[in-house]
Amino acid sequence: MNTSEQLVVNKLPTRTWNHLNVNEATIPWNVAETADLGTDAYEITAENQAQPLHIRLTGAEGCSRKHIAVDVAAGVQATVYMVLDAQGSFAVETALTLHDRASLRLVQVLGAQVGALLYAKTNADCAPDAGVAMTQILMGRGDLYSDNDTELVGDGSRYSAQIGYLGRGSQTIDVNVVVNHYGKNTECEIDTSGALKDAAKKVFRGTIDFKTGSSNSVGNEKETVLMLGDDVVNKTVPLILCAEENVVGNHGATIGELDDETLFYFESRGISREQRNILPRSIVALCAHGGRRSAACADSSDAGGGTQRWRIIISRIFRSFSIRTSPISTTQPRPSARSVCSMQWRISTAATTQTLCAACIR
Repeated sequence: MNTSEQLVVNKLPTRTWNHLNVNEATIPWNVAETADLGTDAYEITAENQAQPLHIRLTGAEGCSRKHIAVDVAAGVQATVYMVLDAQGSFAVETALTLHDRASLRLVQVLGAQVGALLYAKTNADCAPDAGVAMTQILMGRGDLYSDNDTELVGDGSRYSAQIGYLGRGSQTIDVNVVVNHYGKNTECEIDTSGALKDAAKKVFRGTIDFKTGSSNSVGNEKETVLMLGDDVVNKTVPLILCAEENVVGNHGATIGELDDETLFYFESRGISREQRNILPRSIVALCAHGGRRSAACADSSDAGGGTQRWRIIISRIFRSFSIRTSPISTTQPRPSARSVCSMQWRISTAATTQTLCAACIR
């Protein structure tokens, strides 16, 4: 961390237009008075892999930071649950090291109290045939910044991220995911879904970078955003970088609001305006249990007449967005001189949304 009063986080690997204000995020931070809460190191081996690791951190009042290191031994299958709930300005950096054939299921719940700020940085380093499967939920009422950087160094290594968020009030949610493919036959999957209401602001940056030597690798990313207020601000930045032959990258975004047909559907099923307010929570609950295909919803959904009923309703929401952006697929059969291809959609709604879709070939 630098010594200024502003901390620059969640940087894009390759800069795009400055006027969009998506190249990085800047957060207020009192570096001089930051309390260092030390480092906790965990080793997960064949002897203790059966017991999931639970980590819960709240930070201190004012500015504080904490370091977490998790080392997963070769061939071990591990599960780590992390709950981070900021009371003040709290920075947590987590370093994950996975040795050959290791696999890790990481579940993170990120939250912050009103007026608080959480910055969660997660770095993962994957050896051959190792893999990380991350589920990350961003809730609470404070500002949330999530920065995820994964290095697929070994051949056959893999990474998947399912991210769900609920933005409300004047909350800011800023998510950055960078996956660097170094090894051959590596795979990544980034699936982000969320809802914004009131005057919430959200930025999602998803970068898949195929480095030289990462042939036969595949990367996919998508985001689905439901906007439930006229004052919400959404920015979506899917990015693919490519410097290798025979790789496949796909990225896309679906952004929309409830159309008149869906609202009529609610009323025809006896769903009041008050009950509609639990829709964002239900959507995030679906993300937490594996996306739209999940059978689980928030407990509060039973107030409207049963979980099955709300599953059907939410499925209808995702099918009936009034606004869509089509996915863009990028397959690069050969490396070439550096070029940049960028497209931006400005979608005409009462809310503000920007989708920048960029494919950079190095």
